[in-house]
Amino acid sequence: MMSVRKVISALFAAVGFAAHAASADLPPPEPVSHAAMVKASIEKYIIPHVDALKVSAAQLPAAVNAVCTTGSPAASKALQDQFDKVVLAYAGVDFLRFGPMLEQGRREQISFWPDPRGFVGRQLRLLLLSKDDKIAEPGALGKQSAAVQGLPALETLMHDQDAPLGPGETARYRCVVARAIAANIVRLTTEVADGWEKPGGWADKLLNPGPSNDTYKSASESAVEIVKALIVGVSLTSDLQVKPQVDPKVKLAPPYQKSGLQKPYYAASVGSLHQLYDTLSLETWLPPDRLWMKDWVSGTWRTLESSDGYGGSADHAKREDPATPRELFDRMNGLRNMIANRLSVAAKLTVGFNELDGD
Repeated sequence: MMSVRKVISALFAAVGFAAHAASADLPPPEPVSHAAMVKASIEKYIIPHVDALKVSAAQLPAAVNAVCTTGSPAASKALQDQFDKVVLAYAGVDFLRFGPMLEQGRREQISFWPDPRGFVGRQLRLLLLSKDDKIAEPGALGKQSAAVQGLPALETLMHDQDAPLGPGETARYRCVVARAIAANIVRLTTEVADGWEKPGGWADKLLNPGPSNDTYKSASESAVEIVKALIVGVSLTSDLQVKPQVDPKVKLAPPYQKSGLQKPYYAASVGSLHQLYDTLSLETWLPPDRLWMKDWVSGTWRTLESSDGYGGSADHAKREDPATPRELFDRMNGLRNMIANRLSVAAKLTVGFNELDGD
């Protein structure tokens, strides 16, 4: 198969060189400093997204309680709608796998996915068999397996047609567990937001590097952390959402398939990554003879965002020739390579990633 490097070269050859030559005649923009990259990323991307997750999660307990109290179709729909909001908000922070998300394993606790071995289902069955009401006590669920603490476990309870959530006795303990999970998600997302925003938290760490900082000694180190998160996000979307459609040996169910959210989750993932990419302004460091990279990246984002992630066209795009999963996979690996080995190098950032060629 063609390597990502060859894919990039072939795609570059297809771009109109006249446009590149014209853009090269314009004075280049002033490069955005590493400190400014970090500040913009925190203020315009990270804090708004962790706050959105916290706010949406805060509505889950009431929605779960309404279903368990009434069992009505309207309450079930309201819970699904709120669950959708939380999941799509989570897609915007999933790849920030450092700081508050990394601490105490919060990421796995919020969303235990991928789950190729079915831990969520197995651990949830064991918990339900125990029928221990102490699980409702504050902090009790947090001592259980991460597989039963977050969104996938709640989704499983929401979509169990054999024992739906409701006011009946058969659903009583299932509702005890569902309420505990919803409360736990609120706790976790609140801790993530607080971890970023509190005095001396991760926002302060990134914004104030130096000799006394135990994590970041320079603005460059802070910027590298965020750029690495962006690269990780592209990798996760490529390897976990798209690659299973390309490589039959990869046995991995799409994210939040029970709720029909696999395509919206792809769109939220790609849209969030694009937003963070734009916020970082890495392209301002490109010299005139490398401005073609901007056009290549712009075209790649258009391809990714015009797809539904599963071989079809996004609703807003209505393309007759949507990108195949193979094309998406190659494009994402090309984008990952471009950010890690071209744009970051131009911006004088050493992210520590290698060639990162795809399959």
